[in-house]
Amino acid sequence: MEYTSFSLNGAWEMNYSEDAYTATKNPWENGTLVENAVPGYWEDMTEQFMMTPFFGFLRINPEYGLQQYPITDVAPDMALPNIMGNFYYCREFGYEGSTENMVLHFEGVQNAVSIWINDTYLERHEGYSTPFDVIIPAGVVVNGVNTIVLSVSNHRLKGYGGEPVSGITSRAANECSGGITGAVELRVYHSPLRDVAVEISEDCREARVHVCTDKAVACEWSVYDGEVQLKSGIAQGDFSFDTEGMEYWSPEHPKLYRLEVCCEESILTRSFGVRKLVADGVHFKLNGQPYFLRGICEHGHFTETIHPHHDISMYREEIKVYKKLGFNFIRFHTFIPTEEYMQAADELGMLLHVESPNNTSLEEWKEIVKFCRRHTSVVIYCCGNELLMDEPFIDHLHQCADVVHENTDSLFSPLSALRGLEYYWVEEDQIPEILEEPFKHHPRRLETVGTFSDMYSSYALGLLSYLSLKADVATLDDWSRVYNKPRVSHEICIDGTYADLSLKDRYKGHRMGLTDRLSSIERHLEAKGLLKNAPLYFKNSSEWQRRIRKHCFEEARRCENMAGYDFLGPIDTHWHTFGYDVGMMNEFFELKPGESVRNVLMYNSATVMLTDLETDMNFIAGSPLSVGVYTSHYGAQKLEHAWLQVMLSLDGRVIERRRIELDEVQNGKVSKLYDFCMVLPEVDKPGAMKLYITLDGGDIYAENEWELYLFPKVEEKQLVSNQLLITDGMSAEELEAALAQGKDVLLLGAEPFNSLPTTYRIGLAGRTSGNLATVIKEHPIFEDLPHDGFCGWQFRRLLEGGKAVCFESDTVPFHPIVEVVSTHKYAIRQSALFEFHALNGRLLVCSFQFTETDPAAPWLKAQLIRYIQSDKFEPKDELDRTQLQALINGKVVKLAANTNFAFNANDKTANRRRK
Repeated sequence: MEYTSFSLNGAWEMNYSEDAYTATKNPWENGTLVENAVPGYWEDMTEQFMMTPFFGFLRINPEYGLQQYPITDVAPDMALPNIMGNFYYCREFGYEGSTENMVLHFEGVQNAVSIWINDTYLERHEGYSTPFDVIIPAGVVVNGVNTIVLSVSNHRLKGYGGEPVSGITSRAANECSGGITGAVELRVYHSPLRDVAVEISEDCREARVHVCTDKAVACEWSVYDGEVQLKSGIAQGDFSFDTEGMEYWSPEHPKLYRLEVCCEESILTRSFGVRKLVADGVHFKLNGQPYFLRGICEHGHFTETIHPHHDISMYREEIKVYKKLGFNFIRFHTFIPTEEYMQAADELGMLLHVESPNNTSLEEWKEIVKFCRRHTSVVIYCCGNELLMDEPFIDHLHQCADVVHENTDSLFSPLSALRGLEYYWVEEDQIPEILEEPFKHHPRRLETVGTFSDMYSSYALGLLSYLSLKADVATLDDWSRVYNKPRVSHEICIDGTYADLSLKDRYKGHRMGLTDRLSSIERHLEAKGLLKNAPLYFKNSSEWQRRIRKHCFEEARRCENMAGYDFLGPIDTHWHTFGYDVGMMNEFFELKPGESVRNVLMYNSATVMLTDLETDMNFIAGSPLSVGVYTSHYGAQKLEHAWLQVMLSLDGRVIERRRIELDEVQNGKVSKLYDFCMVLPEVDKPGAMKLYITLDGGDIYAENEWELYLFPKVEEKQLVSNQLLITDGMSAEELEAALAQGKDVLLLGAEPFNSLPTTYRIGLAGRTSGNLATVIKEHPIFEDLPHDGFCGWQFRRLLEGGKAVCFESDTVPFHPIVEVVSTHKYAIRQSALFEFHALNGRLLVCSFQFTETDPAAPWLKAQLIRYIQSDKFEPKDELDRTQLQALINGKVVKLAANTNFAFNANDKTANRRRK
């Protein structure tokens, strides 16, 4: 052991002041004994503080206030009543022994601490991202009784350029989080040895060991595989050894070795793996093999503990879940993982991208690099999220890159999302330098940043996140000539779902229960008469979300020049925008309805099957079907003598089967394998098709499937007397007159009713606008159409550019045939298909978008006409003149647009002060 430790955890005397104390004079006067004060977050210590004299003076998070739905504007981040201010800590400790080579070790402090021992001021440390040591000069600690005083404040720190420091664990629910968040101990070192870190060469043939000592000294070293010694030697300072005969570490094979360095009386042990991630043009190689990063964005939402914890078993379980779902990479959104998180990743095999809080100072950045470089899993360092990269900040990033390149074997990514380089054009003085082709970008800044960056986390103009249905693979690939480096697509799939109210009871006694999040949704939906439908809304919403997600992942994998992605939504992370239902799992790591491990692995494995179907899944009977079949193969080896199988079924019956032998499939690239062509059969009613594709070769078996729909050719139906078909809108007066005359009106469109636009792009997570679900009721119109009670891909073009009529008057019955479900943050009763007896006539309104190129459109139009001419056209609800006017003139509060495109209004760092 390189040191002997003396724990200072447990009870301390404490006192409080609202303002941060930064002076060097010992401030301690008196206090109250608080049990279990260290370690402890202040917000978890309320009951302990209740019995102290200072309890009545405690100030809480100024952002904590009334938090409940409905919300029509941008939703704020969630806030909890955390204590804000400065706490003084004091305790005595006994010590006997040498008083040299001593440090005070803090596992964590949020956000800053000043230290005095025996009335001697040591230093003030600012920053909460990593553990740190404070050197204790010889003679400060005496044999016998000693007194230590700490002044800890959680006031917001100022970092780079005096800008506010903000990370995911210091804002939102954790705004004003504070305390001594980890163990505190006195350490007495027995030798000059302080730290070692292993660095692997680019070709993985050599390991270089950085030895940190406080003076020049010789060390003995040994490398072990279990109990078997593989290598050994003696060195003074840094040393190297070859890795011949050693296995490589990877997420698929996390092989670890043990390094022991002996110096005088100390033995320091480090686990390490032989691995190296390198940039290879616009792609990555791991250990010399092509590698694609399939990542998740770790949003720092710890449901059980709220705060980042130190339970390695919990981190192991989470990583196992991610790996089971096919992920090999974690990006930490503006926070540094704990030692236990990184250790679990080392053991189980998960590549890590560590990302500092925004505006972290260069001093704290150096601490981050020193802390994380000891872990094999850490392969990327990044300086924050969505910050503006102006010229002064680019200079700062260059310094940070130098720290990484000089001290680690990892890659440097400047920021997640390249604001000021690839988007966000508000700097008037920079406009003359902006180029419009092949996309709007700042070439000089990109060139400058490229001189010190190894890769980019690219926003890609939202084509794989905010605008994923518009993703154009050819365009995204073409953009690589601007970047000329590997790109990991930033935060793909920003897709929301409806709230899952069944989770409410799991928050009983939980601090998140203080926010009124789920209970206010219940009250809001009850007031709208929608609460009984909430479970169905959530189920159907999850089905919609998983379809959009699958498409988005597949578009990312079809890009030949994309090197990876970080997926925003492994779990719901409710700190952001007061309820961020973005996950494929809920916040308890449970897959949402309709999702399965098998389904996720179809599009999130090392090898995935792909097509060029894009988003149009409807086809006309008797027409040719032509589908390009691709694979993105990132297995360890190319496939030789593999078998490709393509099957197409119609209503559960296989109608075409092809089996093709492939001589080889190259790894590390996207390859076109086959053109599947056939003439589709004739049908007299719509049918559900499934395209199922497998690739079988070597140790690879990849499968994927797509839902397609086949529609019959239809003839234009003729209206009979007393029926009106309105396709281009009509005025309120015209509609009222027609109904008063006893006519049957089929209105294809939303006019003259108040309506909101629809799209097949599900509402963005966390926003107060957009739609999150659809519901199709049992009805004669859809008795021949295959559906599962919601609008699947067969409704893609019908919803795109369509309208949903708003039923915001409580006097109007709301029994839609097709319901369009708004966000729960501001619930609006909406329908895209409904019917009424109105005045003396009957009314059928369908506000979908009817386009000539969509095979579903002519079928649905004919079906609607067929329905109004049938005996089944007997609407159950009636509208009188007053109700009709209420439906026409109903008002909706104007909603906040789906803004915040890579610019978060809740982020304290979103607007940098101009220098």
